[in-house]
Amino acid sequence: MATVLAIDLGTSRVKVGLLDERLRLLGSAAATYPTARDATGAAEQRPEDWLGALARASREALASPGASPDAVVLTAQMPTLVALGADGEPLGPAVTWQDGRADGLVEDLGPTTRARVEEVSGAPLDGRYLVPMERRRLADGQRAASRLLSAKDFLFMRLTGALVTDPSTASGYGLYDLARETWSDELLALWGVEPATLPEVAPSAHAEPLTPGGAELLGVGPAGLPVYLGGADSVCAHHFVETLFPGSVSVVDGSSSVVLATLTGARPPRVLVSPLVGPGALGAEMDLLATGASLAWLAETLGLGAGAIEEVALSHPDPAGLAVTFRPYLAGGEQGALWRSDLAGSIEGISLTTTRADLARALYEGIAFETARCLLALAPFARVTRVVALTSPKSRSLGPALLAAASGLEVTAVGGHSPSLVGAGIVALGALGAGPSDVVAPTPSALPRLPDAAALAGRAARYLATAPSPEGGAS
Repeated sequence: MATVLAIDLGTSRVKVGLLDERLRLLGSAAATYPTARDATGAAEQRPEDWLGALARASREALASPGASPDAVVLTAQMPTLVALGADGEPLGPAVTWQDGRADGLVEDLGPTTRARVEEVSGAPLDGRYLVPMERRRLADGQRAASRLLSAKDFLFMRLTGALVTDPSTASGYGLYDLARETWSDELLALWGVEPATLPEVAPSAHAEPLTPGGAELLGVGPAGLPVYLGGADSVCAHHFVETLFPGSVSVVDGSSSVVLATLTGARPPRVLVSPLVGPGALGAEMDLLATGASLAWLAETLGLGAGAIEEVALSHPDPAGLAVTFRPYLAGGEQGALWRSDLAGSIEGISLTTTRADLARALYEGIAFETARCLLALAPFARVTRVVALTSPKSRSLGPALLAAASGLEVTAVGGHSPSLVGAGIVALGALGAGPSDVVAPTPSALPRLPDAAALAGRAARYLATAPSPEGGAS
């Protein structure tokens, strides 16, 4: 039975898993790395920290006797910029998708040019794409890059020596042509980018051989194993959902939340359109930038341990009487149904009697309401009848329960190991001609009962009616 070593380079940690054809994890591990932030809106990581974390996690995942993968496959956070010098080494820290310092450069393009960029690339462009990130680096007086890579492209290069990207990752550059399925000559000229600085675009199932240095990094052997490109983390997670729950919209919880639906008709306006794993397939994607990160922030602010924030929200004694509203735009902007870089989080309705349970429940509700807004916006363009919410293994599924009540849709909660990692594994197994086969879909998690469901639906309606409009101001 074939096995695949799947690597998911996430926003805060790298996850590694050895998968077989039944999508069973035969070994898994994770290792974290820091993000450097300051008051300017920076969010940077060191590529060498990624490599060190990957080396540790890979060896732990392969610690079982006889663990010897037949292939390697990648998925990763995006868009995250790695600028390389002529020697192939990073010119400095990687600029992650959470970094908002380039937003002003995009605003300077003007509405007509931004609309044209969206028409060609499928991206309602802001500063969280690779080309404006690089333009900001140059404006700050930093050295021009010889190569521009996203995080996954950098990792692929370190393992294989090849400079190649897949369509879903290429879409995060702000230079991709959806119709031609390659780099856009028009957008390259707009930004003054030389084609030679960019990787080749190839399908997700494209593979290059693992180099001796790559084999040493991962702790596998021999060199020469195929390393598959895979795809962006959101796209690989959706591939997992499409494989096991066909026809569903995926909602992936992590540091951010991603809502992704396979398009069945015209492209929706002001929505990120992403290439999916299948040839020519497109998905409509909405990214809520600070959901899991907001929950982690609130837990730390309230002095709660990891994972305790959901328990506090579930313990609310009178959720039907909740007076607090929490708008979860804590990343300094949003890319959901409200594509605005100027949004800031807010808490309304607090008083001297407000408790931490009020705050926790209100934040969970705000995330659910924003997710419901995304689903409503997608409904005219995709089949939005069943939602699969992918949660952490320890989640009690409060978020999916709130989403079901707020949206009126059927919501299936699935908790488990990284869906992006498993989705990437499915890509590699298919390319190997090994499956996946004889796979049983995971058992959905039970949703907690919400005694305030009627009141919750009313709060959701009021929230959506008074939130900022996509264009600015109150709707």
